[in-house]
Amino acid sequence: MLIDLLHQRKIISWGGCLTQFFLEHFLGGSEVIILVVMAYDRYVAIGMPLHYTTIMRQRLCQLLVVMAWTGEIVHATLQILSADDLTFCGPNVIDHFMCEFFSLLKLACSDTYRLGVAVAANSGGMCLLIFFMLRISYIVT
Repeated sequence: MLIDLLHQRKIISWGGCLTQFFLEHFLGGSEVIILVVMAYDRYVAIGMPLHYTTIMRQRLCQLLVVMAWTGEIVHATLQILSADDLTFCGPNVIDHFMCEFFSLLKLACSDTYRLGVAVAANSGGMCLLIFFMLRISYIVT
């Protein structure tokens, strides 16, 4: 965005758009999954304080972070692969400062209804799963 502010023509390549799209999903998703990991850490610290050091070993913490990153790499890759199959025609101009999936769907020439529903279900399902995991961790403690 800062580079775009300095230039007259605000253009992003297809590869740049997909990279931005991947990083947006990867970093945003990793953040919320690590939030769930932090909620689990809080649950163990408050619910079982005497067992905290035996449960939350460094190996378990590393495993939880690797699982968060792996899950988000898979999620972001699925989003990128679904966007990569789109065919575009006409003016390929997005009225946003970043590439987002539903703006790309509006530019596509082919029928994108099922793809839009699948992507919304994927992201929505992930958000609901994380929300309920957070709620459960706070209800239990």
